[in-house]
Amino acid sequence: MGDIAASLGIELTELLTQIVGFLVAVWILKKFAWKPIMGMLEQRREKIRADLESAESVKEDAAGILADYQKKMKDIDAMARARIQEAIADGNKVAGEIRGQARAEAKEIISKAREELSRDIARAKLELRNDIVNMTIAATEKIIAVELDEKKQRVMLSKFIDEMENIDRGAETK
Repeated sequence: MGDIAASLGIELTELLTQIVGFLVAVWILKKFAWKPIMGMLEQRREKIRADLESAESVKEDAAGILADYQKKMKDIDAMARARIQEAIADGNKVAGEIRGQARAEAKEIISKAREELSRDIARAKLELRNDIVNMTIAATEKIIAVELDEKKQRVMLSKFIDEMENIDRGAETK
């Protein structure tokens, strides 16, 4: 073995000195530095574990806050939809009332127009009757050239007009 070490350029005494120095360094490190280094590593491990637990706690809190936020958003959305439905119902109700009022006003206008038309027709018939009576009297006076008393003439003309109206009514119903 000495030949191999000599051929490699290694001295046995030097090698033993380095081995002993290494073992002494390991023993010193173990005696004085190993515990503090291990303590620092343990503290670091505990800090990392605490940070991970804290992060997990924050993550759970965030998930809870997110769930509350989503629930509140759903509640707000439901409330908004309910208000929209109420507004639509109110709008439909108002529109129905307006249509009802418009129909009532239209019926009233039509009723008044019919009444006015009936009055106008009655007035026109009366004026027409009076005009016919006057024209008939004038024509009769000219034809007969003798004037009958006015009372007799009016009675005769009223009968004549009544007969004409009956004939006219009969024609209207057919």
